[in-house]
Amino acid sequence: MNQAYANIREQIKTGDLLGFKRKTFLAKLILLLQHGFDAPAKNITHCGVAWWIEGRLYSVEMDGSHNVLRPLSQLVADSRKMFVYQNPVDELAMHDQFDRATSEPITYGVLDLVRIGLRLIFNVPTGGDGDHDLVCSTFISRWLGWCGWIAPNDFPNMPAPAELFENFTLKFQILGEK
Repeated sequence: MNQAYANIREQIKTGDLLGFKRKTFLAKLILLLQHGFDAPAKNITHCGVAWWIEGRLYSVEMDGSHNVLRPLSQLVADSRKMFVYQNPVDELAMHDQFDRATSEPITYGVLDLVRIGLRLIFNVPTGGDGDHDLVCSTFISRWLGWCGWIAPNDFPNMPAPAELFENFTLKFQILGEK
C-alpha cells in the first residue's frame, strides 16, 4: 500500500484528509502519547486537508503559528510518511466552509497541546475550547464539524491526531523523502 508521492499525487482530491509522520522532537512526543492507538492512525503526528488551487496541491493546516496553505510537496519532503484518508463529508461542504477555515487568522494553541497530553496520560478533562487557538487535529475536526460531520459520542473536544484519524478510511500511504 506504500506508494511514491509522484505516482499518486493526481489521485488526491480536494478535501482528502492528510496525516503525516514527522521527525521532530514534538512528533516523537506525540508518538509516545499515542502508543495505545491502532496503526496507522497512531503514527500520525501532524495533519492537514488537501486542497487543489490552480493546478497546485496544498495542505490547509496549522503550522505551529497559525492556519496556512503549504505546498504538499514540502510536507512530503519533510515527513517520514504521509497518510491520505477519505473525507467523511461532501467536497461541496468543504468548499462552502473554506473561507471560515482560512480567511481569518487562527493561532496555534500551544496550551491545547499540553491539555491533550494531560488527557491522554492522566485522563484529565480538557474542557471546552473556542475556534481561535487550535492545534492541527482540532482545526480539522472543527472544519469537518462546520461541514456537518457528527463526531462519535466519546470523541474529545480537542483530539490528538490518532483520535481524529481512527474515525476515517485510509486511501493511501506515501513514503516520505526522509
